[in-house]
Amino acid sequence: MARVDVAIVGAGPVGATLAALAAREGLSLELFEARPGLSSDRRTLALSHASRERLEEARAWPADHATPITSIHVSQRGGPGRTLIEASEQGLAALGHTVPFSALEAELGKRLRESAIPVRYGESCSAIALGEEWARLTFASGREIEARLLVLADGGANAGKIPGIAFHEKDYAQQAVVCSVRCDRPHGGRAYERFTPRGPMALLPVEERYALVWTASPDDAKRLLALEDADFLAQLQDAFGDRAGRFVECGPRGAFPLRLRAINSPTALRTAIIGNAAQALHPIAGQGLNLGLRDAGELAAAIAGTPREALGGEAMLAAYRAARRRDAGRGVAFTDLLVSLFGDARRLPTWGRGLALTALDLFPPARRLLAERMIHGAPSP
Repeated sequence: MARVDVAIVGAGPVGATLAALAAREGLSLELFEARPGLSSDRRTLALSHASRERLEEARAWPADHATPITSIHVSQRGGPGRTLIEASEQGLAALGHTVPFSALEAELGKRLRESAIPVRYGESCSAIALGEEWARLTFASGREIEARLLVLADGGANAGKIPGIAFHEKDYAQQAVVCSVRCDRPHGGRAYERFTPRGPMALLPVEERYALVWTASPDDAKRLLALEDADFLAQLQDAFGDRAGRFVECGPRGAFPLRLRAINSPTALRTAIIGNAAQALHPIAGQGLNLGLRDAGELAAAIAGTPREALGGEAMLAAYRAARRRDAGRGVAFTDLLVSLFGDARRLPTWGRGLALTALDLFPPARRLLAERMIHGAPSP
């Protein structure tokens, strides 16, 4: 049976970034992906400045395809209050960037090939057996492998195979309607987060357009998907207002359900669980993938600082678990709080949201702290 030092299940952005960061001479890593090949995912990713630094460290930053976000305008529909978070206030050229999923996937794939790290496509995990010395993986193809350290970065597909692992789940009873839209004036690198009685809306600058994320009830989402383009744009204009200009064109629309899922522990015997396999968040404030990339960075550092024979041992996993506890826990709580307070008028009335936004606008230290947390997450204890 083949043996490796690190086996990573899931070759998406988080798993591939971990492999690229952890690559070092003499350490054997392999990635296993259930998909038969590269993804056809057409999403636009919102990556913080810290995520850019992490991907640059991995030599996988898709610079030619990145659109900078230089400011974020936050407001609410039907009430007062707004705030503007600017990169210059943080001493940065950009708070973050938007990147096509395909561009990031291509850069990470190039980096893995340069590092001679195999990516085994079409390998669906059918069984996991954890022992004191090795984690054993069995795949539907019949392939078997043992690893000192098993990493699950597969969106949660295999965590249920591990004893003691459970999830806290919350259905927001909402869907995110997504598409690209074009306005009649340049975006200037500005993103928008707008809170409405039906849920938050976001516009993210992507090249000369915006990526739209429109939160809606399942019935409203179905209706929005069925509208003719002109009617969709008219309803978008009514809901969002004219801060970004007039909406003049939209691309194909899609929708996905919004849920919170958080794991009870990101580690188990010989195992670390990272990214969406550990926590899946509402897209408000754009924390999901950025939190996962912080998982990858912290785990890569733990791998680099651990002797080969101690990889996957309890001491290494305990240190990783402690390092991620505050950031992951606060990231989940912060996102859920924003959804509860700003998405439900019963929890925080319009005047209360307006007061909170005005306070942020009037007190730069509070605004800078919020931006710092959105970019870097909560500091380790």
